[in-house]
Amino acid sequence: MSLATLHVRKTFEPDRLRSILVASPNWLGDAVLALPVLANLRRSFPDARIALLVRSWLSPLFRSLPFVDELVELPRTGELIWAATALRKRGFDVALLLPNSFRTALISRLAGIPHRVGYMADGRGSLLTVGVRPSSGMVLHQADAYLGLLRALKWDSWLRPTGFLLPPESDAEAEKLLTESGLSPDVRVIGIAPGASYGTAKRWPSERFAEVADLLADRLGIVAILFGSPQEAPLTRAVHERMHGAAINFGGRTSLTELASLLRRCALLLTNDTGTMHLASALGIPCIALFGPTDPHRTGPLGLGHQVLHDPPACSPCRYRNCPIDHRCMQALDVERVVAAAEAVLTRSPLTAVANVRRTPAIFLDRDGTINEEIGAIQHPDRMRPIPGAAEALKRLGEAGYLRIVVSNQARVARGDATEELVDVTHQRLLELLHADGGETDAFYYCPHHPREGRFPYRRDCLCRKPNPGLVQQAAYEQQVDLERSYVVGDKVSDMLLANRLDLPSVLVLTGYGRESLERLHAAGGPMPACTTKDLLGAAEWIVQRRSPG
Repeated sequence: MSLATLHVRKTFEPDRLRSILVASPNWLGDAVLALPVLANLRRSFPDARIALLVRSWLSPLFRSLPFVDELVELPRTGELIWAATALRKRGFDVALLLPNSFRTALISRLAGIPHRVGYMADGRGSLLTVGVRPSSGMVLHQADAYLGLLRALKWDSWLRPTGFLLPPESDAEAEKLLTESGLSPDVRVIGIAPGASYGTAKRWPSERFAEVADLLADRLGIVAILFGSPQEAPLTRAVHERMHGAAINFGGRTSLTELASLLRRCALLLTNDTGTMHLASALGIPCIALFGPTDPHRTGPLGLGHQVLHDPPACSPCRYRNCPIDHRCMQALDVERVVAAAEAVLTRSPLTAVANVRRTPAIFLDRDGTINEEIGAIQHPDRMRPIPGAAEALKRLGEAGYLRIVVSNQARVARGDATEELVDVTHQRLLELLHADGGETDAFYYCPHHPREGRFPYRRDCLCRKPNPGLVQQAAYEQQVDLERSYVVGDKVSDMLLANRLDLPSVLVLTGYGRESLERLHAAGGPMPACTTKDLLGAAEWIVQRRSPG
């Protein structure tokens, strides 16, 4: 189901975009959480010039990114005049506005950017040419909220890269800083970020940070590194003064790149809900994240290996910068619990989190003509009819240990013959019919685009329309698929081409368009399927027989 509604005042052709300006958030944590947007934009528009509009103090975060061609720094003063003059000369085709502020939209409007996309917020709807209104009641992580702009435009929005922030020389920079502080390279260190720029409500008591650091030093020989902004230097100094064990106080003493370099040297980061936490998680550093007034479902660390400690009272979440009562949300987190969480991270193998993610082989299945009878251009739940034997085939594949992932072109959405909601409802009806006969599928991915026909925002030459590999790549990423042991099954030439592009074995079923497809493949000289079978049940039998033991 779509999670947002578009308010379109002016359409554009995505395939004609040559230059894209992305307005970055202004806070460190939000800027880090916006990085997946840039990665997905680059995937969707590999040939476009992508520029990032950013505050100067955040520029170092983005300088080594492969997804951005240029950084455009906002001036410290006179930004509206600058937008109407210098920025206007740049001639960007579209602006993607990640901050929800009126001022960001005004800057893009004054810059004369013809297409401006952002959320309908802060009274700026009239400044947007494509406004996005998220569905009410949805609790989204902030990273997903930013990606929601791409999802609303039907652009790629699933890639979540990590560990790409720093240049190669950063490790040497970190070691130099630590050596100058008297720390030898073989000493194991953890980071501690006791501050929170939003206010004291998000801060765990400073004396407890000191106590945790001392206990870990006594039990595991750990040295703590304290991090904080210049404004938080008094806080890191207070924590340092309370500690009895070895520690290095870098509070107020690091640039953004130095902070990132030192974080990558840490075995973990003990932190409140901070921008430093998000920077660490983006670098692949496990976090012990202490949450109180904020919701970790919205702003928790992304990735594997983190431990979020959160005992929310009835008054949490809240928006207070300073707690007006007894700060019970943070007081509830005791020292021993935090120490135990840190010990669990520090004593496990570095590969444990990755090893615990077991990849599973999958069968990537076309739908119409393979699982159900062809239903034509007009889609309706009442027209769904499973092909005889399809439910049994899916059951056998599941019992053999395969994920059953449906990947389907649904250009009828682009043409206006169906809505995305109708596609979902119709597929749900198919699942009900299959379930009645013991069949199941594990996931459904479909492409709503068409390269030449249809309406905004669905008309575009995308990466997900088969035989392009985008749907399979997304499914493999999100479902933890072992591609080396996977197959493609379908009745169309596009399915065989898809398998060939991914170097996967394919099975052509002779239901649907299968016989016509076989003739076309022979006439074109391939690519020929690894196996041709009467129907999906025959394909399942062939695949199961080929599976090696274990």
